[in-house]
Amino acid sequence: MHNSSLSTCTSMALLLTGTVSAADASDRNLCRNGDFADGLTGWTLTAPSLRRTNIVPAQAGPYRKALHLELQPPAGGKSWSIVMHTALAGFIGKGHRLALKAWMRSPQSLQVLGFLEVPKPPWAKSIGRTVSLSPRWREVTFSGQAVADYGPGEATLGFHLGYGKGVIEIAGVRLFDLDAPAGGPARPSLDKPESLIANGDFGGPLKTHWRWFPDDRVEAKRAGPGPDGLAQCVRLEVKPAPGADPWSIQFAQGCRGLVLPKEVVRFRAWVRSSQRARVAFVVEEAKAPYRKSIFQMVRLGPEWKSVVFAGVAERTFKPGELQAKLFLGYDPGTVEIAGVRVENVGMTPLDRIEQTIDYWGGRKPSDAWRAAAQERIERIRKGELVVRVMDAAGRPAPGAAVTVRQRRHFFRFGTCVPAARLVDRDNPDNVRFQREVERLYNTVTFENDLKWRMMSPQRLATVAKALAWLEARHIAVRGHCLLWGAYRHLPPSTGKLRGRALLEACRAHVLDYAGRMRGKVYVWDVVNEAATNVELWNEIGWKNFPESFRWTRSADPNVLLSYNDYGIVDDTRPRQRAKVRERIQYLLDNGAPLDVLGVQAHMRVPLTPIRRVLEILDEWAAFGKSIEITEFDLGCRNDRVHAAYVRDFMTAVFSHPKVTAFIMWGFWKGSHWRGNEGGAMFRRDWSKRPAQTAWEDLVFRQWWTNWTGRTGSDGRAAVRAFYGTYDVRAEVAGKTAHGAVRLEPGAEGRAEVVLRLGR
Repeated sequence: MHNSSLSTCTSMALLLTGTVSAADASDRNLCRNGDFADGLTGWTLTAPSLRRTNIVPAQAGPYRKALHLELQPPAGGKSWSIVMHTALAGFIGKGHRLALKAWMRSPQSLQVLGFLEVPKPPWAKSIGRTVSLSPRWREVTFSGQAVADYGPGEATLGFHLGYGKGVIEIAGVRLFDLDAPAGGPARPSLDKPESLIANGDFGGPLKTHWRWFPDDRVEAKRAGPGPDGLAQCVRLEVKPAPGADPWSIQFAQGCRGLVLPKEVVRFRAWVRSSQRARVAFVVEEAKAPYRKSIFQMVRLGPEWKSVVFAGVAERTFKPGELQAKLFLGYDPGTVEIAGVRVENVGMTPLDRIEQTIDYWGGRKPSDAWRAAAQERIERIRKGELVVRVMDAAGRPAPGAAVTVRQRRHFFRFGTCVPAARLVDRDNPDNVRFQREVERLYNTVTFENDLKWRMMSPQRLATVAKALAWLEARHIAVRGHCLLWGAYRHLPPSTGKLRGRALLEACRAHVLDYAGRMRGKVYVWDVVNEAATNVELWNEIGWKNFPESFRWTRSADPNVLLSYNDYGIVDDTRPRQRAKVRERIQYLLDNGAPLDVLGVQAHMRVPLTPIRRVLEILDEWAAFGKSIEITEFDLGCRNDRVHAAYVRDFMTAVFSHPKVTAFIMWGFWKGSHWRGNEGGAMFRRDWSKRPAQTAWEDLVFRQWWTNWTGRTGSDGRAAVRAFYGTYDVRAEVAGKTAHGAVRLEPGAEGRAEVVLRLGR
């Protein structure tokens, strides 16, 4: 695309006579998110010289959002030095007339080229037309003719924007095949689902379509009639290794058929297990990173049970790019399965599908932990705040009205943030994002901005601005992360380095970033996920794993040093937890200056019982280090379950004496890596999910101290208050005094403020 030539366009000047009415536009539009209702989701900007990108209000025909671009292409640069594009979201027939439509304007009357092309050399174009914009909004049509048949994802559409310096705003991008049959190719629906697998009734030979592995851990055979009139079932004899991962044993089949973005995949089956074994039902990408559309674990029973799960496709999946699986590595025993159906049910709302989600994995949740947790909170999160009031002569002032108002928590409540969202004042969503960060949190983690792979002068400049914004609001910053030990997490500049050269690059980076951020972060995740990301350490030597902590300490003697990993409080992953424990013990055995254990807590269904969460935290506390919950989220679309678990998980960690922070990995669906799994606390329109209401009730009501009272005969008033920062006011006989005080653990959990009344 970046060196595309207009000579490849065979239909650039073709004039069209066809039109598209508003009534049929939504049905025939082959561009997803062209109204930018979901921000830039689905769009890619290739723009090293782009100064600013925002979603702004617009009055462009019927469209109320527009993409605002401030362009500064290099002198003498090509038009494709700045490109925005997205994947084709439907079918186009060869020779068909095409219309790429958008509302656009430019105060400088800049030019723009609209295109539809194959995204690889020779960049063959079906549309490639340049127009000059005007300062006023107008609808522009870029016309063309398809030079081949294209399916979803087989072509890209978009705009070349590198013609000059200035501003372009774009709204309502649509693409139409004007010669497509009315209604276009039929897509699946709930009434007419499309099967994505074969031999789900096991009538044919098993190995024709199904595969299972490893051979020494699972045996599969047909076992006669199943339930509900099904002629065949399959019996799986499973023998997982002790402590094995759930995916260590699989029964799987690749998916056929096309699945478009936002279409729903439904997984149905009949299952049972005499040993009550656990099984996970999975639909995922067929190659790394194996992102999942469905992941639901169920504890089976001895009676046949019908299970139904559903998930949303986040992109186009061509035949063979999805796979359906059972993960069987949880428990030894026999699992029987019949009537397997994996289907595309089209754009069906998820709430129309009655899923059989077992939120607790066959275990009944209990509140037995709650009373002890509440008692611990009262004991370990509060101290005595004493207000001593004196008159102008320095004598005690009895009967003074005293008001104590909490302003900030000592305990860290936080979230991850993209630095760019904190510095942009034009995009209304970013302005709202800033307001919520300032209102809700006393700590943040930059989501990606300080990761080595993301390093660039431009990103560091954005981080510097974000740090200034945070410092002005007294919001602390976690440093995340210095080293992440897989090649894919290293910058391209290190791609060919090995051995000593790679070691020196790692040391230089740690010293540079830890020194650069000295005094600006209170803690560094020195190493991230060394239980599974091991390529770096295998290459430079594991002895340098603890050394990396010493490098960081030498660059910043005062910063806390953390090791951060995942799968710790997820009780379905004992093997991962054991690996993390080994890494921590290795650091301690080799004298690493380790201060903090970072527990990521990316939670999922089935939910780890709160009693078990507390037991695991006790196990981690035995290392003698403070614990931070560093990356909490919960993928759960059920608002009631999501809110209840967030509330209980927070209560548990706040009650644990070794936990010092609860940091979420995002809070708004428009900026959340698990937003489409139900992980966000705010919806895309900024309305609160019940979990956010529960969060605020805990942090700002139940765990927040506002108090009024009067001094006694000795001029003193005392209250047991949550650790934090307080404004204090006293008044008597029309005279007032004001002060501030910090109540923190230590000094017997007591703080005193003296107020002297004015004359």
